[in-house]
Amino acid sequence: MYIEIQITNAMFRFKNLLILMGFLSFLTSCARQKQGPPQAIGIGILTVNTQYPIPLYKNETDTLPFDTLRFERSRSGKTLFVTDVKLQPYLMNEGDSDKEGEEHLKMGLIHFGPELVFSVVDTGASYFRVISNQASGEEIVIKKLPGAVYYSEERMLSENNCSNCPGSKYNPHWYIFETWERYLKRVEFITQDSLVIYDQPAGKPIFQQKDQTFLPFGVTEVKGDWLKVKKGFGRESNFDNGKNYDGWIKWRAGTNLLIDITERTYE
Repeated sequence: MYIEIQITNAMFRFKNLLILMGFLSFLTSCARQKQGPPQAIGIGILTVNTQYPIPLYKNETDTLPFDTLRFERSRSGKTLFVTDVKLQPYLMNEGDSDKEGEEHLKMGLIHFGPELVFSVVDTGASYFRVISNQASGEEIVIKKLPGAVYYSEERMLSENNCSNCPGSKYNPHWYIFETWERYLKRVEFITQDSLVIYDQPAGKPIFQQKDQTFLPFGVTEVKGDWLKVKKGFGRESNFDNGKNYDGWIKWRAGTNLLIDITERTYE
């Protein structure tokens, strides 16, 4: 099963990930899929904890919030995002209903919880300025709260997500802010339509994809608008051994993303 985090709330898409179409509905129900590119990608992404209300501000200098984003449980078990703000962020997923969660557990998977992730356009010692609506470009400010912990990498949450484990600095009130470089280097793989690989940023093409073959890449380096890629770990069989794929691709054009991102998979 494939879980993908990518930008806005567009329709889900698979790219030759399945051999038998009969598995499609199963995988779709068990995965967070990639979504269409955002209108503004900013400098990174902020994953928020949906267990705690989040005061929302218009400006970094405001002392009083204009609204508070709250998370409530619906009758089905899904999470409701309660706010007067018209949210269309980087990713907003209400999670499994109770019934969906039971079905996923029976399949040997997990109960998928809610997710809320914003594109960050600016950050300082006390705040994050984020895109609240990708379509309109509207921005809000989320201030850093005393007592909360702010991780710079997702793995830091995993390392400290156990209250009784030795060495764990457990804090249930967490946020994760990842720059695009940190994020892209740790995702499972990326893909790109109209793929062209260059020997260096803005250099000479060394490979151009002319069909719809699924080519999943790992990211080893980020340099401005360019990514250095290699064959995705464990997915080398998707590639032709006689061709060179190690090089650079353009991953963004201004504020628009040019790649599809699969953050993690469950198979």
